[in-house]
Amino acid sequence: MKRTMIRRLVIALALVAGLLAPCVPARAQESSGDGPVSPDSADAIRAELERPPADPPFDVVDGVTLPFRILVWPLRIVGHGFAELIGAVTQEQPQGVPPVFRWMNERGIRPSFGSIGPRSGIAAELTYVGAKPLVVDAAFSIRTSQRYMVGLQFENYLGSLYTGYTFQRDAEPRFWGVGNDSRKEDRVDYLRDHQRVSVSGITRVSTVRLYGELAWEDNRVDRGKDSRTQNIQDHPEFSTLYGVNERVRYVLAVASAGLDLTRNSELQQRGVYLELGSGIYRGIDGTDSDFRRFSLVARGYVPLNPRQQFAFQILSELNRVDRGEEVPFYHLAVLGDNLGARALSQERYRDNDMAALMTEWRYEVWRELHGRSRVETFFLFDTGSVQSEITRISLSDMNRSFGFGWRLVAQSRATIVNYLAFGPEGLRFRIRFSAVF
Repeated sequence: MKRTMIRRLVIALALVAGLLAPCVPARAQESSGDGPVSPDSADAIRAELERPPADPPFDVVDGVTLPFRILVWPLRIVGHGFAELIGAVTQEQPQGVPPVFRWMNERGIRPSFGSIGPRSGIAAELTYVGAKPLVVDAAFSIRTSQRYMVGLQFENYLGSLYTGYTFQRDAEPRFWGVGNDSRKEDRVDYLRDHQRVSVSGITRVSTVRLYGELAWEDNRVDRGKDSRTQNIQDHPEFSTLYGVNERVRYVLAVASAGLDLTRNSELQQRGVYLELGSGIYRGIDGTDSDFRRFSLVARGYVPLNPRQQFAFQILSELNRVDRGEEVPFYHLAVLGDNLGARALSQERYRDNDMAALMTEWRYEVWRELHGRSRVETFFLFDTGSVQSEITRISLSDMNRSFGFGWRLVAQSRATIVNYLAFGPEGLRFRIRFSAVF
């Protein structure tokens, strides 16, 4: 009797369990290579599989950022001193470099470092945008080049419109003469003060970018600030060039149209960009010089696969005199550095016309875990020349650059570019913190 009762009780419990089982969120047993595992063990295995790999003690990013950490170390000390100064004036104490920059950013103050003109060296720049549409900018470099600007900037979904005044001093630009046969030993320097009152606007319609500007410009040349280099006023040939001894003023109109068919795919630029531009310069206040300018920029990005790419850039500029004297020597077309010949010094060659081709083969060597940035190495080949007329440019007088380097690409643009380039005047090392091409 007791056995019958026990048997009936077991059967009843089994039926109840079977009825309740679908109502409970069941977790099916998962198995590993050694057989079934418990739900908790399955969670542990899944977490282990999904966990990102551990960071190595030293990787590519560490190698890239180490020299910049060393350079920034003095800025950290300056930043702490700046924080104390802010605290004394405002009774606020933003300690350390990041809080100082955050404090400045909240008040519309934008500090930055970089180049502000030909051979300016590193410049410290401060821009104020805290009272829009007012924009105020001041920059001063280690070679005493300067730039001061005040204007109004209006922006909406159609584009932007700017009007303002700019004064700039280029303290130590170099000049080697006019033409493709200018000699390296003829290098001179000069100082150029130029000021400008302008109205300019940019708009974009689908893939077309339009730019226009009307301006008044004043230019004055003086003796350069580098005591180790001969001044242009003391060179028997260069001292007679137009613009050395004349203070020239122009009213000018500039316009350009760009067709942008590029796109970004997984940090790799693809497609083509084409831009045509023109400018009309008319001398005023006794300036006996009128001229026109035409320019061409064409870029192409051809992916070979997700890690490799071929990129090229074509540059050209033509200047034509309409009346009076020649084009001022500092307004001539330029070949050198990032404008067509990376093995050559900045603004190395000048003449009325210029044509250049820049090419790169790029190869990805590292990608950040979440795909937000990558490092790629590249090999470069540039060739270009200047002449009084573009039809006189021949293959025999082309200046060539070979080299290699690396770039850090983040958010579809290059944020650091570093390269070594070899050319007719030797080896050249450059590092940039932004690049269009």
